[in-house]
Amino acid sequence: MVFILIYFEKFALSIAKGMILNMDIKENILDDTNHRFGIDKFNFQTWEDFDNFKKNKFVFIFGIGYGADFYFENYTENIVGIIDNDEKKHGLPINLFIDKIALDKCQEKKVLDVSVLKQYKNDNIVILIANLKAFEQIAEQLEHLGICNYFSLLTMEAIRRKSFITAKDHITNSIITKRTDKIEQNKLVFYTTGGYFGHGKYIAEQLLKLRNDLDIVWIVNDLTLNVPKGIRLVYWKNRKKYIHEMRTAKIWIHDDMVPLDIQKRPEQIYVQVKHWSSVTLKTFGFDFTTFRNDAVEIAMCKHNSEMIDYIITGSKFDTDTCRSGFGFKGKIIQAGSSRSDVLFNESKYRQKICSFYNLDNSKKILLYAPTFRYKQDEYNIREAYETNIDYELIVDKLASRFSDEWSVLLRLHPLVSEASKSMKLLNYVIDASDYPDSQELVAAADVMITDYSSIMFEPAFVRKPVFLFAPDRKEYINGERKLLIDYDTLPFSIAESNEDLANNIENFNQEEYVRQVDEFMEKYGVHEDGHASERAAKFISDLVDGIRS
Repeated sequence: MVFILIYFEKFALSIAKGMILNMDIKENILDDTNHRFGIDKFNFQTWEDFDNFKKNKFVFIFGIGYGADFYFENYTENIVGIIDNDEKKHGLPINLFIDKIALDKCQEKKVLDVSVLKQYKNDNIVILIANLKAFEQIAEQLEHLGICNYFSLLTMEAIRRKSFITAKDHITNSIITKRTDKIEQNKLVFYTTGGYFGHGKYIAEQLLKLRNDLDIVWIVNDLTLNVPKGIRLVYWKNRKKYIHEMRTAKIWIHDDMVPLDIQKRPEQIYVQVKHWSSVTLKTFGFDFTTFRNDAVEIAMCKHNSEMIDYIITGSKFDTDTCRSGFGFKGKIIQAGSSRSDVLFNESKYRQKICSFYNLDNSKKILLYAPTFRYKQDEYNIREAYETNIDYELIVDKLASRFSDEWSVLLRLHPLVSEASKSMKLLNYVIDASDYPDSQELVAAADVMITDYSSIMFEPAFVRKPVFLFAPDRKEYINGERKLLIDYDTLPFSIAESNEDLANNIENFNQEEYVRQVDEFMEKYGVHEDGHASERAAKFISDLVDGIRS
């Protein structure tokens, strides 16, 4: 049983959509004169109360992000340190996440765990909760620890301004100032959905081979990522740093939307590389947002289409759909799928994946990679989805048809990867949802099973077997997501039940499969050769040198 948690918070939409969603909620609150925050003291605490209370006490900030940045911008008092619940941040320098001015105002220069509070008597400390989303949950956490001396930065600012949404807007936008930073001609800013993978990863690594004079900045949501020497990580919630890098880079290379509050300067170049390979099954951009009638996402699409200078695509089909999806009439560079180059080096990545997961290299590997389900309602609430794949039956059929023993790698979509932690899996099913690069998993696998994910096309680039398991086919295609390609015309067998999937595996004909895939790739103009990243990197390098305009 696979449970998929619906989760669609993405970096490009996080600020715009979050602010509008909160506006809807809080406007209702402001209209309700009887409303009170769940934590009673938040209904009347003021900045003056906080200033008076913290005298002669040890002051900590709880939550490193926009709120902490706001505090250091507006208040001169020193504090002991900054606590955060994110374990990945513990022990890292605070200036990786907020402006470096905090270093002069913090006794502790690294992010602290809440356990640091055990060193103090509760009456001697005061906590300023700077988290703008989970301030009430953090208050409950502190109460559980026996700590009652806490204040909420957001609610105090809301009382000061007599408006919750005005306060939140002011806090999140106060650090976004008009600056005249000089553009650095050899600086490139990459963003690949918050991680280090995708087309951008392989383009950047080719650029590092081509030249050593580039300042390559990578915007991430995890500063512990392992990246090659020559790439500099910047945390996306460190707004001052992030905005500074965006304003001073000559070139942006993004696989997602640039947020609404970021404006491209005339001298800058925005290269969109998108986050799928040379073929995508599902609609995106304008073709998707108009279907959903989402005003925020439509605004995001317009904002980006007006700024994009180039799109790097992988095929004729990719070019045509990008023009429609992005509403783009500019220059397109049809270089191929950079992230798919790894598929042409199977032995290297098979060895890497087997070593990483301690797999027997003699066993074959099934990669099961279902996409997420997206149920939209007024507030886009996350929901669970059950796929019911029968691993035991499927592995038995794989062994019968292809021989050998099999290991199974389960790869949930990055937007729902957290759901995998609550699954109970068979001993030969390994959760690979957190593995940083899905293309390496594809390269290592012998067979893939998926449903509607466009990752289905990548094993087919090197003619590996792909099977589709889509038990909710009618509901998905008719109600959730429009497709760019008729599902029945795909060169992969389709099953809506475990029994059908088992039969499709048992009756798989490699020669017929290759013939169908060949016809499909020719029809859609896909010609992958393992050198797409080299072509894309050469194009970017030419942009740096001003050879292209």
